Amino acid sequence: MAFAIGLRFYRIAVRRKGEKDPLEIGPGSEPCDFIDYVSDFVDRRNNPTSETDAQRTWFFEPVATQSIRTVHGYISYGTHGFESQLKDVKTKKSKYNRLSTDLEEIPLYFQFWVPSNAEYALVAFQSFQGRSCVSFIQSAMVLDFQQRYPDYSISFRVMAPASAISDVAPVKAVTFVKPRRYGDPADRPWKGKTMDEVEYELTVRSKRRGGMLSTFKDLEKMFPPNPDGVVVFDGVEYEGAKADVKIGNKRRTIGVFGAGGDAGLIDITDTVKTARNGHPSFDSIAAEVDSLMETFFDGIKT
Repeated sequence: MAFAIGLRFYRIAVRRKGEKDPLEIGPGSEPCDFIDYVSDFVDRRNNPTSETDAQRTWFFEPVATQSIRTVHGYISYGTHGFESQLKDVKTKKSKYNRLSTDLEEIPLYFQFWVPSNAEYALVAFQSFQGRSCVSFIQSAMVLDFQQRYPDYSISFRVMAPASAISDVAPVKAVTFVKPRRYGDPADRPWKGKTMDEVEYELTVRSKRRGGMLSTFKDLEKMFPPNPDGVVVFDGVEYEGAKADVKIGNKRRTIGVFGAGGDAGLIDITDTVKTARNGHPSFDSIAAEVDSLMETFFDGIKT
């Protein structure tokens, strides 16, 4: 099951073409102070950018911030190209037939942070129920930077949560998601239902108060993924697994194994406040990202 509200972090490096080492990105750096470029890029991308082949659109809606060297706000992300029937969740009565030409837009939080004295900028992108437009934004930004500064390039590198977690951090629970097969058809949950009609997870949890399943470092030894990218537990293959582990000062759920897109994603579904529209409130998700940014940056420095 895809995380309802997830975060993925990346670090961005600026390099002179043909050179391996990243450049400083703060004030007085070449070819620019990177925060100035980021601010300009976000301001210029304020009209829908259509990804025709993928039937997607996106644009930035920045929000003013008092944080130093930070640009954040929403990415308005839209999908179209398919029909669906919208019903009232309580009465089940049809309210609207969505057409393939209708555009559905959702707000996804983003934050760029460019420290003054560092070789990397950090960026966080939110996903919502598995939906994200990270690849589109990365491609657009890489191309735009190259066109503006032909002798330089930028690169994005995903930051694994492991870089922000102590090796000895206790793992309290591991949840296996999306089983791929069963030894006995009778073991299928909810007889008569196919797997695309139900959600199925298996959680292994430490029973003793204060106990743990393992340290984070030893987690993969307990549940090693096989060559297909899936993880096996008790004879059943699962497409992924997520762990309850401490990151910074909070316990969080992160995707740790599997071939699915949830691997490396930090689940914040239960740690943010939800607004009436069903999406996280701006202040609560911004606070979560601020905290995690510091933790990830400390991981880079060490």
